[in-house]
Amino acid sequence: MKKLYTIYFSATGTTQKCVEKVCAGLGMKPVSELNLVDNLDVEFPQFTADDIVVVAVPVYGGRVPTVVADAFSHLKGNGATAIAMVVYGNRDYDDALLELTDSLSDKNFQVVGAGAFIAQHSIFPKVGASRPDISDEQCLIKFGKKCMKAIAEGRRVSEVPYIKGKKPYKQSAGIVLAPEAKEPDCVKCGACVRKCLVGAISIETPWITDATKCISCGRCITLCSQMARKHTGLKYSIFGVIFKTCFSKRKEPEWTVAK
Repeated sequence: MKKLYTIYFSATGTTQKCVEKVCAGLGMKPVSELNLVDNLDVEFPQFTADDIVVVAVPVYGGRVPTVVADAFSHLKGNGATAIAMVVYGNRDYDDALLELTDSLSDKNFQVVGAGAFIAQHSIFPKVGASRPDISDEQCLIKFGKKCMKAIAEGRRVSEVPYIKGKKPYKQSAGIVLAPEAKEPDCVKCGACVRKCLVGAISIETPWITDATKCISCGRCITLCSQMARKHTGLKYSIFGVIFKTCFSKRKEPEWTVAK
């Protein structure tokens, strides 16, 4: 009997939402759900060739986030079927989907489908605002259904059509913009300190973020009960205007499934 597993990195919840819709399309409930944002050192399940694994990551600077790529070094497919997904903030996914698919294939997964989907941008939320929306959700469900049909028909990984991207993968062009809070607005609850994956926030001064460590995932913004943490400053404002001007035109999901 086939079992479904999900492995994803979702700091603000949008990648998780995309995964849930694909699972709805597959018509299966996962026996295990791993959000790597909770633990990058998690022990992965021992998969078998009968298993289906949905693997989803956000796109950072056109690539799979480095912290996620490092965590995947311990991942072993053992012939399991994989569905690869990347989620990006309406700019571009560049080489990220190809990189993820290559990584899964190298780890002995049989990749039956690969898709790139859009969510609200985690740094510039006016870009891709309120996405994934109803149209995106319908696409995600449809993608899941097509993947399940391919699995049921026994289509092979070698039959997955062309996936956008090129090698060598692009050098990540992400610009770190570290969110912070004003000291009077911070109640020192420690939520952001405990949940920061890279230790960029200290318990002594939790309103400050160490920009040399921050990966701009946005988790601390989502977790802040006071809604005090945010991106601010002249640099952020300037990049925000440029980014919105260049990347506000709606992008649509793209996917490919073994034929």
